[in-house]
Amino acid sequence: MTNENNNCISAMLHMQSGASEATSSARHYPSTGQALSGLDETSVRALNSLAKDGEGLVTALEARLDELQEAFMDMLNTQLQERHLRPEDRLHLYLSPEGSLVVEGTDNDADLLCDIIARKPDLQKSFKVMAQVAMLSHGVELATQIQNDMLEHTDDATPLLEHYHMCLKGPLSHFYIR
Repeated sequence: MTNENNNCISAMLHMQSGASEATSSARHYPSTGQALSGLDETSVRALNSLAKDGEGLVTALEARLDELQEAFMDMLNTQLQERHLRPEDRLHLYLSPEGSLVVEGTDNDADLLCDIIARKPDLQKSFKVMAQVAMLSHGVELATQIQNDMLEHTDDATPLLEHYHMCLKGPLSHFYIR
């Protein structure tokens, strides 16, 4: 079972237990300004700090990511030159859920790159670090944008909010982010 499946099951169980406890007359629908009113003081301070300093943190993370990407390309190009290889077609690299570097593309070029990665494990390690920094930067940027919208009491639709969904299906109803 993946973490995503586990999160979905947890969300469904939470929704089911919450549904039986609440009555329609006791429900309260918070406005944007009240959405975080139940948080403890430490959490509120952290969110306020994120709203104030988040953009600077994103800038620093993106600068670090640029450095990492440049170093990765230098390492990869060195390996390609040493083997006198020049991939002809587009290759797509990503990490599998298990953390392995996956290469997709034409069979010959993908096989050549997989061989290089197998011989130079630092490439896979570097790619994983880049993915971590990229996801951290992306998450901080999203959190900063949403927190600033909430502080400014922006009721307008934000494109980020289109990723929040609900699946209504009786006892299997659940909320998720896609």
